[in-house]
Amino acid sequence: MEYWQIILLGIIQGITEFLPVSSSGHLILTPIIFNFPDQGLALDAILHVATLLSIIIFFKKDLINLSKGLFLKNASPDHKRVSWGIILASFPAGLAGLFFGDYIESNLRDPNFVAVNLFIWSLVFLAADRFSKKAQSPSKEIESLTLKQILIVGFAQMLALLPGTSRSGVTIAAG
Repeated sequence: MEYWQIILLGIIQGITEFLPVSSSGHLILTPIIFNFPDQGLALDAILHVATLLSIIIFFKKDLINLSKGLFLKNASPDHKRVSWGIILASFPAGLAGLFFGDYIESNLRDPNFVAVNLFIWSLVFLAADRFSKKAQSPSKEIESLTLKQILIVGFAQMLALLPGTSRSGVTIAAG
């Protein structure tokens, strides 16, 4: 790959990671749009690690507090509840990735699948946005989510394993 292609992919990853759109889907479609070879999963993983590092740096204080919630007896009850909720909500996607990850990677990186998935999820997110504006009940704080609500978000994250599906988008929509 040429440097400009890697830089372009880095810019696409950096922009789309923080929006409720699929950064992975955009990484699959970018080489097609700009007519260069697919970069493969290794470079995709490197780009995702780079954005993960930026998230860790930005949210360092919050992550420390959540870690305390897991390991310290005198930690805030809210931090404990949110920490364990995040772990619980991660299990469905983790198990699905473990059992179906190879299939997804080898069969669903098709640009047509990704494009259709991006379109379908944009409609779902639009509907969720409109529904939430009409909802009568006020939004809940994350600390007060029930087990059922945590599991709904967790199962929604499973869908984000499909290329073209935004993890943040499906968790927001499920919420």
